[in-house]
Amino acid sequence: MQTRPSRIARRRGRHIALVVALALIGRGAAAQIAVDELELHVPLRPGATGLSRSFHAANPGDVPANATISIEDWDRSDRGENRYYQLGSLPGTCGRHVGVFPSVLRFEPRSVQTIQVTVDSADAIPRGCYAILFVETARTHGPSSSGLLYSVRYGVKLYVEPDAPPSGEVTAIEIGPRGAASAANGATAASDSAARVLNVSFHNSGPRQTETHGTVEVRRLDNSVASTIDIPEFPTLPGATRRLEIAIPRLPPGRYVLLAMLDYGGQEIAAGQARLEIP
Repeated sequence: MQTRPSRIARRRGRHIALVVALALIGRGAAAQIAVDELELHVPLRPGATGLSRSFHAANPGDVPANATISIEDWDRSDRGENRYYQLGSLPGTCGRHVGVFPSVLRFEPRSVQTIQVTVDSADAIPRGCYAILFVETARTHGPSSSGLLYSVRYGVKLYVEPDAPPSGEVTAIEIGPRGAASAANGATAASDSAARVLNVSFHNSGPRQTETHGTVEVRRLDNSVASTIDIPEFPTLPGATRRLEIAIPRLPPGRYVLLAMLDYGGQEIAAGQARLEIP
């Protein structure tokens, strides 16, 4: 299993990158904001109070800059695309339980500010909640005064989650026709197997987001492995279902069992299988 860098190491790396950007940016650059965190994780423990996290925003340019911070709800579609909603729209909203200070930012040239994010006590939100903080610059003209107006917006996702073990399961698995997702992954219609995909539905039945990766083993009837397909890591929010479309490689005629095994970080592996026959 590939080891992943710790959150502390990733945070330190982003902060260093932000400082380097301030040091290296050329003279005469237009006002633009950068942030050093795109995710904030707040673990909930019974009775905990004074929960907070912080991140940094910087103006690496030579002119003053302004920015505002707004809070919205967010989730993902069953294919993994981010979706955004007005705060308070979703059942898992953080709503009034989250505060941000400051929410209006004034940056001097080549300066950095710290943004503090506070969360109510764990007893107020025992099941956790999710939000996204949008750091947005004011609209300004594009290069060479082209007349185009643009603004830069960063989304910093906030995960407020109970400190509990993850849980998940494969709820459906079947062979289907090749679609757009599998074509993007390199499948071709050169054979019957390459024109098909394995559709796998993974449900997060636990109280916090899962980070899941896995493999699909294509087995012959004698249980030998004909091929192995890697499933890259994907996130799934609590109560959500992620639908995967996995391209099946080109296979010679025969009968096969496709065994999908998903590691979501729990004590068990979520698994399912489907049969495939290539005439």
